[in-house]
Amino acid sequence: MKAQKFITEANKQQVCKLLGWTIADYTHYQQEKGLTYLRDVICGDLWSVNNVAKTPLFWRWWINHWNARDTEFITDASDWPASWLRRKYDDLNEVEGFKFWPHKIIMEQSYAIMIEEVNTTAVREVTGK
Repeated sequence: MKAQKFITEANKQQVCKLLGWTIADYTHYQQEKGLTYLRDVICGDLWSVNNVAKTPLFWRWWINHWNARDTEFITDASDWPASWLRRKYDDLNEVEGFKFWPHKIIMEQSYAIMIEEVNTTAVREVTGK
């Protein structure tokens, strides 16, 4: 596990160096792409997107897949002119082409959050609290 965290961090640093980004730029981009994936590929409505996005397992799963794409990007980056790197990174992370889905446990965890929210709302409506 520690080795994977080291590789993920090293990849993040290398991508930032190649693209001229800060860590904040990188994490914002990664989060926005994760939310776009949920919105465009997995969930059809904002309520579901927000509930799946609340699950830590989703984000661990997302970062795991993200790291695999970062490894591919870093490996191939020397083949591209510097002016193409951002475009290549965007293309690599275009969520419409993704052919993978979250594991069942991730969806079950988000379902539990959704049910809890529905129940809490129902109780508030009944009790006025």
